[in-house]
Amino acid sequence: MNNVFYNLEAERNILGLILLDNNNYLEVVNILSPEDFYFDKHKLIYKSMQQLFSKSSPIDLINLSNHLGNNLPEAGGLTYISVLINSVINTHNIVSYADIVKEKSRLRMLDKMLKAVQNYMYKEIPHSMDIINNIQSEISAIEKKSSAESGEIKLIMEEFIDLLELRWKDQGSLQGISTGYKFLDNMLEGFLKQDFIILAARPSMGKTSMALNLALNAALNGKASVAFFNLEMGKIQIVERALSICSNIPAKAVKKAQFDDRQWVEAVQFSSTLANSALFLYDKIYTLQGIRAQCKKLKIQNNLRVVFIDYLQLILNTTRTENRNQDISKISRDLKLLAKELDITIIALSQLSRAPEARLNHRPVLSDLRDSGSIEQDADAVLFLYRDEYYNRDTDDKDIMECIVSKNRNGSVGIKKMKWHKATQKIFE
Repeated sequence: MNNVFYNLEAERNILGLILLDNNNYLEVVNILSPEDFYFDKHKLIYKSMQQLFSKSSPIDLINLSNHLGNNLPEAGGLTYISVLINSVINTHNIVSYADIVKEKSRLRMLDKMLKAVQNYMYKEIPHSMDIINNIQSEISAIEKKSSAESGEIKLIMEEFIDLLELRWKDQGSLQGISTGYKFLDNMLEGFLKQDFIILAARPSMGKTSMALNLALNAALNGKASVAFFNLEMGKIQIVERALSICSNIPAKAVKKAQFDDRQWVEAVQFSSTLANSALFLYDKIYTLQGIRAQCKKLKIQNNLRVVFIDYLQLILNTTRTENRNQDISKISRDLKLLAKELDITIIALSQLSRAPEARLNHRPVLSDLRDSGSIEQDADAVLFLYRDEYYNRDTDDKDIMECIVSKNRNGSVGIKKMKWHKATQKIFE
C-alpha cells in the first residue's frame, strides 16, 4: 500500500526492526523524526520510542505499550505492534528504509508548500518576489530537516588531515581571503570561511567606507566573489564611492564628473576594472529571506565567498515580533547559520547605542552593540571604528581612523591606527 507520498512497508519495517533490536534506533535517530512518518499511529509509536530511548529504557513490546498508555488504541493496540515485529522483511536494511520514508516526507512537505503558495496567490494579490523568497526559504527549511550529519571521528580526521596538508604546503599564507590590511590579516587570518564578523561604529565614523574598502580588496586583489548588500544607499552611490577609492579621484569630482585629462583616463580604466570584477551590488533587497536567497544563488552560480551587509538593523524579518531585541537576535543568529551553511564569510555592519557619547572616552566597547547582546555572542569577530577628530578638534590624530578588534574567536584583540583619506574614502595602514 504505497503511493508517491508514503510507503507503508518501509514505515512498518523501521518500527519492527527497532523493536527487534534497539541498536537499530541508533541508525535512524539522526535521519527521522516522528513527523516523517505518514501514518498517525506510526508517528505515535516512533515518538514513544524516542521518549523511551531518552530515558534509557528498553524499547520492547511491553515497555512501548505501557508508555503509550491511553494512546495505545490510536497506535493500533498490542496486536498491531506485534504485527510490526512479525512483518519485518529484511533485518539489515533499516537505513535504506529510513531514506525511503525521509524522501516521502520531503515530497509531502513540498506538496504542502506548493498548495499553500497556490492558495495564497488566489486569495491575495502578492508580489512575485515575495512568493519566490518564501518558496526559497521553505525549501531551505526542508533541506535542513533532510540533512543527517556523520559525527564519526575517522571521517572528520580524514577531512582535517587534508586541510593540514594544504596548510603545510602553503606555509605562511593566509587561511582566508586577504582583507587588504596586514593588521587585520594577522589578527583574523583573513576572511575565514563560516565566520560572521560585526563591523560597528557610531554615525560618521566611516563604517560604509571601511566596508567598501574591504570589499574592494577582497574582490580586486583577492579575486574573490563578493556580494555587497546596501540597505541605505543606492547602487550608483556605492559605485561612485568605489571608483573614488580605486582611482584616488575625490568623491566630489566623481559625482560631478569634474575630471582633468589624467583623472578621466583613470576613471575609465578603473571603471573597466570594477566592471570585470566579481563584485555584486544590491540596493533593493531588504529582507533576511531575500538576502539568503540571493546568496544561495550567487554561491551556486558564482562561487560566492564574502558578503557585506550595510547594515544589520535595517534588515527586515518577515516573522518579526513586537520585541526589536528578539528580531535582531534572530537575524544575527540566522546570518551566522547562513555563513556556516554556504561556507562563506559574512560581514554585517551594525549601529551602536548612544552610550559612547556619554563617556569621557568615546571609544566603543562590546556592551555598546545596539538592540541585542546576542550580536556579540553570534559574532566570531567584532571590529569597532573610532575617529577622535570627530569628538576633539584639537586632537593630534587628524585623518586617523582607529580599527579596534574587541572580539576575536580565532586570535588576539588589538587596535590599529589607520589613515583615512576623507576626499576619496580610501583607508590606508
